[in-house]
Amino acid sequence: MSFILLLGIMFALTVLGLPLFYSIIFSSIITLFIYLPYVPVNIVAQQVMQGLDTNALQALAFFFLAGELMSVGGITSRIIRFVTSLLGRWKGSLAYINIFSSLFFGSISGSAVASTAAIGSSLIPEMKKQGYPAPFSAALTQSASIIGPIIPPSVPMIVFAALAGAGVSVGKMFLSGIIPGIMIALTLILVTFILSKLYQYGSQPISFSWKEVKNSAKDAIWALFCPIIILFGIISGVFTATEAGAVSVIYAYLIGTFIYKELSFELLKKALTSALKGTITVMLIVGASSIFAWMIARLQISHQVAMWVSSVCDNPIQALLLINLIVFFIGMIMDPTAALTILVPVFIPIINQFGISPIHFGLVIILNLMIGLITPPVGYLIYLSANIAECEPIKVLKESIPFLLSLLGLLILLILVPEFSTFLPNLLFQ
Repeated sequence: MSFILLLGIMFALTVLGLPLFYSIIFSSIITLFIYLPYVPVNIVAQQVMQGLDTNALQALAFFFLAGELMSVGGITSRIIRFVTSLLGRWKGSLAYINIFSSLFFGSISGSAVASTAAIGSSLIPEMKKQGYPAPFSAALTQSASIIGPIIPPSVPMIVFAALAGAGVSVGKMFLSGIIPGIMIALTLILVTFILSKLYQYGSQPISFSWKEVKNSAKDAIWALFCPIIILFGIISGVFTATEAGAVSVIYAYLIGTFIYKELSFELLKKALTSALKGTITVMLIVGASSIFAWMIARLQISHQVAMWVSSVCDNPIQALLLINLIVFFIGMIMDPTAALTILVPVFIPIINQFGISPIHFGLVIILNLMIGLITPPVGYLIYLSANIAECEPIKVLKESIPFLLSLLGLLILLILVPEFSTFLPNLLFQ
């Protein structure tokens, strides 16, 4: 009953338009007064500050800023040009260019929304010119954009590491997404190939030129080096994930200012402002989640949920499938950061009880929540991509069904085979 009250008040306040931070805080205070009246209310402030005292959130701030600097510093156009030079020879290549561009851009931005906006604004109009229907172009773009939070660096993975606590490092979470991210890209390529053959999407190929490949690679090489530097530094132990974020900020600034020479003072201010807003928003929610998690532990809500899961599940796979079913429905109506805030404190004790790897668990629920971004009724990537493509959201949704079904199938595969997400972290972090 306490959990129903806690969630019910939070949802009600959110629906009424109150920012999520206040909704979580107020629902926690009300539940505290009703179920724990003997506990001083200043525990709320203490828990919020304790939730903010983590290195993972420092990494979050750095990667937010690095992503913004990369976005305004001329990275997107160079990535698209390089991928086009490689793939443009094939008929209907723009669809594949869209997917690979999201793959490369995701390794810089770590955000599905940023990927949809950046790649979509550049490629959707061009896809329409080459004969792709606008709804299909939007559906493909939004589906490919969820690679961003899976391929490192990933904003949701940093948030998950901060919420999950000891034993879950940002570096391990980053590595867990490399193989699944590539699998997502390959899955979308297969679906796109089938649909393009069935409906004859795309027009004539672009003439191939080794000179263009060489020139575009030379131009894009600085952008492509950023994720390599980040991963190599973390894996080799040269720097931590937080330090990697700081290095990426310096790298992005130097490249945008002195190599590409597109990062003007005005664009720098824009990047700083946008990164500040994004960081503050997430940090407030994560801070509020600390009191939320404390309430869940104090009221033994996780224990109650664990008993229920244990009563209906006999093994870790069943438990993980049931948890992901719950996550899927929550992801359909809630922002991923908010969903992580609520779900991680509840489910971490349960997956520990069943012996499920927290790295595997984090990867699959993040992918699950990213799929929620392209699933009604909320699915705001549907509306964003539809706006860019200048078509109706319902048409984008219909075109998204093959991609959505394939991604759900891949999610089930990743749940059943944890090695896809745990192999690299176990190999490189002994």
